[in-house]
Amino acid sequence: MLKITFVIPYYDLEETVHKYLAEARHRDVSFDTTHIVGTEDVRKLKFDSDIIIARGITCAALREYHPEITVVEIPVTGYDVICALDECKRRFGARKIAVIGSVNMVYGSPVLNNIMDIEVMVYRVEKEGDASYYIHDAVERGADAIVGGLMTYNFALQMGLNATWIKSREDAIKQAVDEAIRTSEIKEKERERAEFFQIIMDYTHEGILAVDRSGRITAVNTSASRMLGFQRSILGRPVESVLSSDSISRVLERGEEDLGALELVGDSHVAANFVPIRIDNVVTGAVATLQNVSRIVEIENKIRKKILTKGHTAKYGFQDIVGRSDRIKTAISTAEKFSKVDANVLIFGETGTGKELFAHSIHRMSTRSQGPFVAVNCAALPEQLLESELFGYTEGAFTGAMKGGKAGLFEIAHEGTIFLDEVGEIPLPLQAKLLRVLQEREIMRIGHDRVIPIDVRIIAATNKDLGAMAKEGKFRQDILFRLDVLRINVPPLRQRREDVPLLMKHYLNLYRSRMGLPGVAVNPVAMGLLKAYPWPGNVRELANLCERLSALCEENIVDCGDIEGLSADTPARSSSPDTAGLQEDTVSELKTLERQAILAAVEAAGGNYSQAARSLGISRSTLWRKMKSLGQE
Repeated sequence: MLKITFVIPYYDLEETVHKYLAEARHRDVSFDTTHIVGTEDVRKLKFDSDIIIARGITCAALREYHPEITVVEIPVTGYDVICALDECKRRFGARKIAVIGSVNMVYGSPVLNNIMDIEVMVYRVEKEGDASYYIHDAVERGADAIVGGLMTYNFALQMGLNATWIKSREDAIKQAVDEAIRTSEIKEKERERAEFFQIIMDYTHEGILAVDRSGRITAVNTSASRMLGFQRSILGRPVESVLSSDSISRVLERGEEDLGALELVGDSHVAANFVPIRIDNVVTGAVATLQNVSRIVEIENKIRKKILTKGHTAKYGFQDIVGRSDRIKTAISTAEKFSKVDANVLIFGETGTGKELFAHSIHRMSTRSQGPFVAVNCAALPEQLLESELFGYTEGAFTGAMKGGKAGLFEIAHEGTIFLDEVGEIPLPLQAKLLRVLQEREIMRIGHDRVIPIDVRIIAATNKDLGAMAKEGKFRQDILFRLDVLRINVPPLRQRREDVPLLMKHYLNLYRSRMGLPGVAVNPVAMGLLKAYPWPGNVRELANLCERLSALCEENIVDCGDIEGLSADTPARSSSPDTAGLQEDTVSELKTLERQAILAAVEAAGGNYSQAARSLGISRSTLWRKMKSLGQE
């Protein structure tokens, strides 16, 4: 609710004022009255009103000493002045009268000379001290009476002069009150609008600060006050007193916006945009929007995580690596230790050994586990496509470039991990750009000249001897030094044959479950064959075999017949120093052992095939088939 204070100019008017205020009740306005005269009273008093009604010198003093308050002046008409002059003429027989008062009191007074058959001297009073001076001057010039406001009237009486004061009539009181109520309605709407915009400003995370054409602050929100380190209101202060930069002054002077400026506020860096305010193409002020740089980085990271990193997550952990052999345990233990160190990792292992499984696991156990995990096979993409995928590009960078450009995988992996599988396949020209990432932790999109800082951990994997490639000039030595900080050697399956039964059980259960089929077991003799097999394709080959067996196996057990032909499918390249000459002899020996085991079981069961099949862990029909193949049916 707005408050209006009516300054009663003289006590004779008090009853009229209270009467009209009672009649002018307004649901959103409260009224009170006071009686003050002159500058000293105005200077001493403190007002809590939104609007003050006053007249004359008191009105002028209020506007001077309380500019924050709206002042409505009680009008003084020409008729009011005529009435005062006529009273002075009748009471004192005055013929030369000085009219001393504010501008609305003296306006038009000179024309009354002929109308009233008197000489009128006019003095316009702007300050309280002027009244006494003008009275003396009027007396010296032969004035025989004084007409003015109540203050001037009192001064004249104290000097023993004839005087009357200009009185306000009831219609002037009504007019002033009506004007104050209209003003209050406008102020209320302005207040509501101001509060509405202030709420919007205060709920904006950006700091907002506005200045007028002289550079004084006219609006500021909570965020800006907090950034600038002020708890009290800074409205009305010169902007230079709160912001050391002269950016706003330049904007006011030149009328040109200044976007993306970096300002130092206290100990913090703030990103600022300065924009001029124009009305009718004239700069009338400026607006500054401020954002804490750390806040911008935080928001950028959230956006990257929510939008760019969608789907880029690590799916596996160390618990998904199957094996109990010493070699695989050593590899897992080393990887777990490396997980806690934020340095680049190089994983070496043959194709199909599970290098990507280790990369996923390292990320999930690292301090970057909440960030993205981005995997890329460097051998699967041609050079140009690989470059655009890794580093991204701008719109129009090349034919077919997406509108708006595209973020590269290094950007997407920000604050996370990027896994470069088959890193030895990266072409030499592209390795130079990779070196920049490794050295500076920054990238540049294709077709752009702006450097983008990134924070990524790089895990690389290869099945090639990168050292030998570096000597041959096929791989950069400086990249190798930076990638091969922490090394993990993933053993091939032929070096951990004791893990084959565990892996077979794991994958057979996995695929049979997916197919909605009951589980199967592996015949001990068949398992012996599988353990002896060199597995050139490593765990991946074993998993593929299990998927095939899960689909084709009609019995509840896998026997030698189900895996026949496995050795025939082995590529010639599988013959390595530790497998050469092993395959044929081992298979032959195992088949002999199988034959002996079957015959011994049948003999022990007294020719009872059902009992013999149970002891061998195979079905009766399988036993019949085996006996037939051995010529023993």
